[in-house]
Amino acid sequence: MIHVLLRRRIDEAKWLLAACSITMVWFCWLRVWLVSRLDTGRFKEILDLLPSDWQRYTPVDFSWLITYEGRISLAYDELVVVGCVSIWAIARGSDCVSGELGRGTLEMLLAQPLSRRAVMLSQAGVTVTGAAVLAFCAWFGTWCGIHTLSAKQVVTPAFHLPIPLPFIGSDIPIPFAEPETVYIPLVDLVDAGLFAPASVSLFMFGLMIAGFSTLVSSWDRYRWRTIGIVVGVYVVQTVVKLVGMSTDELAWMKFLSAFTAYEPESFVHIADKLPQFTWSFTMRDSDGTWIGYGPMCFHAIMASIGVASYAVALRVFARRDLPAPL
Repeated sequence: MIHVLLRRRIDEAKWLLAACSITMVWFCWLRVWLVSRLDTGRFKEILDLLPSDWQRYTPVDFSWLITYEGRISLAYDELVVVGCVSIWAIARGSDCVSGELGRGTLEMLLAQPLSRRAVMLSQAGVTVTGAAVLAFCAWFGTWCGIHTLSAKQVVTPAFHLPIPLPFIGSDIPIPFAEPETVYIPLVDLVDAGLFAPASVSLFMFGLMIAGFSTLVSSWDRYRWRTIGIVVGVYVVQTVVKLVGMSTDELAWMKFLSAFTAYEPESFVHIADKLPQFTWSFTMRDSDGTWIGYGPMCFHAIMASIGVASYAVALRVFARRDLPAPL
C-alpha cells in the first residue's frame, strides 16, 4: 500500500517538478552565458559606479565579485532560482494535510490500512527529494554553461620576450595597437566544482521552507490559508534580513531571520579562496585563531529548522482531530 501512496505522490508532483527543473537548468546556463559575454574589465567599470554603501548588501568583496566565479555564483541568489525552490517547497508542503483536507481526500486515505505517519512521510520524502533534484539542476545548468561556453576577453597586443625582464615581465604591450577580442573556454577559467556548496545551500533552503510549510499545513484546514501564512512569514523574514543588512545600527536584525544562513556566493568564495574550509563548521587560521563560521554551520542551521519543523508537524498531525470534509 505504501508503494501505491508513493506513486500517487510522485504523480501529483511530477509536472511541477519537471517545469521547475527545466527552468533551473536553462536559467543557470543562461546566467553563465551572460557572464561569458561581459568582459571582466567592463564589469569592473560598472561596479566602480556603484555607491560604496552597496557593499553591505553582499557578503563578499566587490573585488572578488567581478571574477567569473563571483558573477556566476550570483545565479543562486537570483529570483528565478530561489523562486523555483520556494514554489516547489510551499506548493508541496502546503498540500500535505490542509490540501488533502480541502479536497476531501485525506479521509479516504486514512480509511486505508495506512498510518498518519506514512501519509505525511510519503509526502515529505517526495518533497525533500524534489528539492534535492532542483538544487542539482541548478548546479548542472552551471556545469553545462561552463563546459559549453567561451568567455569573451579584450586583450591588448604585446611583444613576447624570450627572457623576462625585471619589473616588466615577458610581455610588453604594443603602443597604439587596437585591442583584440579573444574567446577562451570557460572550463579553462572556472572550476564547476566550486559551486557545489551553493547547490547544497540551495537544497537546505528548500528543506527549511518545505518543513515550515508542512508544519503550518499540519494544523490548518484550508490550503489557501496555509499558503498565505507561509508566504507572509517568508516576506517578513526577507524584509528583516534586508533591514539588518542596510545599516550597522540594525545589524542585529539579521540574526532574527533564518534567511541569513542562505549566502551561496559567500560559500563559493570560501571554496575558491579557502578550499580547506569548504565543508567545515568553523574557520581558523594557522595559529588556531577563530576566523568565522564555516559553510557547514549555515547548512546545518537551515537543515535543523527543516527537520525540526517536520518532526513537530508529524506530532501535530498524529494528535489532531480531523474535521469532516465539506
